[in-house]
Amino acid sequence: MRIVVTGGGGLIGRVVVDRLAGEGHQVVSLVRRSTPGGVPEGVMEVIGDAADRSLVAETVSQPTDAIVHFAAIPSPGDLRAVELVTANTLTTLTMLEESGRAGVPTAIIASSVSVLGMAWSEELLSPIVLPVDEDHVLRPSEGYGLSKEMDEAAARFAARRWGTTVVAMRFPFTGTQSMLVERERSARVDEGVRRSLAKELWAYLDVRDAATAVIRALDAASATDVTGAVVLNIMADDVLSDRPVRELAAEWHPATPISDEIGRGAYSTHRARTLIGFEAEHLLDLDAIIDRLEGSEESHE
Repeated sequence: MRIVVTGGGGLIGRVVVDRLAGEGHQVVSLVRRSTPGGVPEGVMEVIGDAADRSLVAETVSQPTDAIVHFAAIPSPGDLRAVELVTANTLTTLTMLEESGRAGVPTAIIASSVSVLGMAWSEELLSPIVLPVDEDHVLRPSEGYGLSKEMDEAAARFAARRWGTTVVAMRFPFTGTQSMLVERERSARVDEGVRRSLAKELWAYLDVRDAATAVIRALDAASATDVTGAVVLNIMADDVLSDRPVRELAAEWHPATPISDEIGRGAYSTHRARTLIGFEAEHLLDLDAIIDRLEGSEESHE
């Protein structure tokens, strides 16, 4: 397949590009600046902005089987809502519109658990029920979550307007194993990090699993197992903590009812397993990993 990937130089994008190229796909990586260290053999790198309609139209003018759109601002920082919507949602709409007009049948876009309104809320906002599935009410009160809510609305629009199959993936905090472990270690000594994890419901995803989810979604769309606009929770069925999810929820979200259907994590991943056959494989045995790291540190003292 010919697949256009935006944000191909980013944390998830680089792994996606590598995996797709390794599986023999013709990959076009659209990035704002050259990827440090270069791209895999056979990958075409296009330098430019995914919000540039002319550039996007030219990039998808050749027969293209799918776009994977990950180019976005990854966190709100000090940006205003209008800036985040301009950078994120209008770029997503540009990609969906130009690819839709060109007849590209499939799009995978990066949404976020931030769409629920909890992750970047000033106060600690509790979920309505646990586990949280894709039908949970959306309550963003800041620009980043709003931009993701609008991204998902754009996905539904593209499905209606051009018949595009659009899979919007709600990612949590995503990183390499070392990044994930470091965040959990920080939470053990930093109240601010503990509070952030509670807002995110302790969700995490190894970047390798993120790439696998993209490939599973592309395969499912190609086989027409998935059609229309679909939102999926893409995360480990686990928590970024050495404590069980029920214990964490009782401490931080005591008024939230917990369904008997809850697994190891606070989010339901049933839809992703059912529709695209995705289940995260790289779960963290935190105690074992930290013991190993601390042992390594002691051996170098």
